[in-house]
Amino acid sequence: MILRAARVIPEGLWTAYGEIGLAVTGTRRAARIVAGVASRSNTFPNAWRVIHADGSIPDGWGLGCGGPERCRRLLEAEGVRFVNGRADPEKKILADELELLLAEGATPVSARV
Repeated sequence: MILRAARVIPEGLWTAYGEIGLAVTGTRRAARIVAGVASRSNTFPNAWRVIHADGSIPDGWGLGCGGPERCRRLLEAEGVRFVNGRADPEKKILADELELLLAEGATPVSARV
């Protein structure tokens, strides 16, 4: 279910590990589980769209695969702006929105303008 939740994050938006945890398990405490799955899976979908709740990119993100700089480049290529090293909070998708996308059959909505 974690992978399915990550898969429905629309292009141009981002979310936090805790938001996926909340959408999938009902608690933000599952954030560490989500982060663990993301860090150990080469096939974690949309990994660059899942970062810290404050919009910062984890220092250990994508080690060996371009690191945090790659994550930022991918988000910026989708239109996510960064201010003071943090992703635009207006582009953050929350747990309730993830739950709706999952309920709708995982068809991503268009990114917010």
